Formats: sequence, structure tokens, C-alpha cells
Amino acid sequence: MANPADPEDTASIPADPLQLVRQAWQDVLGTDEVPLDTGFFEAGGNSMLLVMLSDELSDQTGRELEVAELFRHDTVRAQARLLDPSYEPEAPAPVAAAAGRGRLLGSARRGRADSGPQQPEGSAAR
Repeated sequence: MANPADPEDTASIPADPLQLVRQAWQDVLGTDEVPLDTGFFEAGGNSMLLVMLSDELSDQTGRELEVAELFRHDTVRAQARLLDPSYEPEAPAPVAAAAGRGRLLGSARRGRADSGPQQPEGSAAR
């Protein structure tokens, strides 16, 4: 049976995940100002610092965090949600660039269909 007074039992449930993540970012990035909704790399982080952040958060929570998880959840707010016990992964949003590319390809195909048969490049009309 779990004993709530035992730190081992509660280590993975941070009291204030937002403050915990913010403090870890401050420690790793060496700054006092950490934006909540700016990506880790945009805030001055790099790959090595992300590994250090993973270690820091893992030590603080007692939960092994994968660097890839922190990469996918790259803001203080997103990482705090990741650490929150009620966190549930959201379905990935469709990539806007891929959707836009599909529309461009569709309009290009329609343009070719409207202009009649196309000759291969380099062939002369006879």
C-alpha cells in the first residue's frame, strides 16, 4: 500500500508542474526569464541542453522522461501538461503544410487537365 508521506510515492506527481518546469528551464538555460509558450530551441536551448532538461525534470519528478517527449512538447506549458497526472495525449493535428501542398498539387493537376494533352519536355510538335 502506498504511503502518501513517502517521497518515493509522490515524486512523480509535482505539486505545481508549471513552476517545476519553469524552474528547470531557468536552471538549464541560465536565465531568469522563461516564456510559457515559446519553444525550447527558440528560447535559446539546444540538443545538449534538452538532454540536461530531461535529466533535471526526471530527477525532480522521479519519472523517466524521454528527450523525444520533451522535443514534442517543447514549451513550458506543454511540458507542464505532460507532467500533470491528468495529462492525456492529444491526437496530432494535421500538418498545415501538407494540406497546403495537397491543394497546390490539386490545382496544378486541374490546370493541366484544362489545358489539354501535354507533350513531354524536349519533344517537338509535329
